[in-house]
Amino acid sequence: MRLFIAINFSRETLAALAAAREELRRLAGGRGSFAPDANLHLTLAFLGEAEPARVPLALEAMREAGARPFELAFDRAGRFRRADGDLWWAGGPENAALTAVQRRLARGLAARGFELEARRFVPHVTLARRVPDFEGRPAPFETPAVERVGAMSLMRSELGRGAPRYTELERLYLE
Repeated sequence: MRLFIAINFSRETLAALAAAREELRRLAGGRGSFAPDANLHLTLAFLGEAEPARVPLALEAMREAGARPFELAFDRAGRFRRADGDLWWAGGPENAALTAVQRRLARGLAARGFELEARRFVPHVTLARRVPDFEGRPAPFETPAVERVGAMSLMRSELGRGAPRYTELERLYLE
């Protein structure tokens, strides 16, 4: 099964992210592949294909990463340029608590034999993929979306026609 570890959001944060996505859709003239509300999350670690027997190891790493609840803000949209169209995202100011949790999690996963992506962690929520270049740029969020992060989740990703389907397998609450 295809796995990742993520932060999922409250209804209020999802509404703010969805509003940013819709502004992007308007500016891009609807061109691109826009993430459905159910897929808006922040990935802490992508594990890729893993046997079900490895799930307990991922959960151990999540517990070991331990963290206290913290706040996470989203106040702007940005993009990663891609040849087949840009990936647009929502992001926010640097967050030391988030970075520390992600680093501890990555170390714990690597120690348990998970091969993680080698690229630098850039916290973001994907709003759309394959968006062709367009005039203008989404404005910063009028009011930043602020999430009180109290949990991280082990997620399964199922690919098929259309958007991937994400299912929460386990939620670990931060204490």
